[in-house]
Amino acid sequence: MKTKLFILTICVALVGLGVSAKTNDAKTLTGNSLTEFGKYAITESDAPMVINNEVVKTYDLSYENTSSPVRVGVVKDDKCMVYIVRSDDFEIQYSCKKGVFGVKKIESQYQTLPKEEMDAKLDRVNYLSQRVICTNKKSEEELLGLIACYFPALVNEDYQANF
Repeated sequence: MKTKLFILTICVALVGLGVSAKTNDAKTLTGNSLTEFGKYAITESDAPMVINNEVVKTYDLSYENTSSPVRVGVVKDDKCMVYIVRSDDFEIQYSCKKGVFGVKKIESQYQTLPKEEMDAKLDRVNYLSQRVICTNKKSEEELLGLIACYFPALVNEDYQANF
């Protein structure tokens, strides 16, 4: 019950953040992740991500308290939007399918890092709590803001210092 209340509180706070996130120019979305990673900035990437031999729309996600670059690739599937969140040493997938947006382990078709390595770096409790983040339709910008806020919690605490 405490976990559900905690998740609900975070969702409400993040929705508020999504509303208050500012667009500094046509290509930058900023906000506060409310994590140790700090404030974030999302910009369209100059170097697109290539997934399954296809160039996809790509965003650069940076946090004020980390040095590891994070990229988000947007894959339009038949019935789903897939957001591949990838750094040099960590990758995860967020999906929006049938009105439900949440995290899932990266599908093998998108995977570039060994599964065992990812399992060791993934915070399992936060992963399970993010399976359903929201159930109402959001814009791409709002979903990117949710990813920026939720993503840091997926990185295992032992690994966050190296991030």
